Amino acid sequence: MINAYGLPLLLVSVVILLASCGTPAADINGEKVLYSAADKSDTARLNIILTDKVFEGQYEISHDGVYKDSGDVNGVVKGDTLKGTFHYQSYGIRKWYRIPIALLKKEEKLIMGIGSMQIYMNMTFFNKKIPIDYQHPKFVFEKAPQ
Repeated sequence: MINAYGLPLLLVSVVILLASCGTPAADINGEKVLYSAADKSDTARLNIILTDKVFEGQYEISHDGVYKDSGDVNGVVKGDTLKGTFHYQSYGIRKWYRIPIALLKKEEKLIMGIGSMQIYMNMTFFNKKIPIDYQHPKFVFEKAPQ
């Protein structure tokens, strides 16, 4: 049973929760940019809204034209580095995956860093003890015509 003090607190909590859930993620005001990249037979498209502090959008990787990984990316921008997560499904598989993503802004390009990953409590992170490698990237994204 809820006492006289608990009911107002519960109502305020519910109102705050509902208000925050109704906020569309696409309300960030920033530049919407389409990038594309290729590595041997793999291709990738990254369509993001980018501000000085955050980024979000869609990311799709085609593996040799045989299958795709596609989903959403979002994260924070710190200087010339974008760090966040890629929440995706592989083609034909119902399960969703979430992995970290790191991009380095260099001129008009985004360089995808490769890092050592570790899993903690079923969440995948970059290992903070091992630097992310931007010298040997999987993809170098360039702006694509929209």
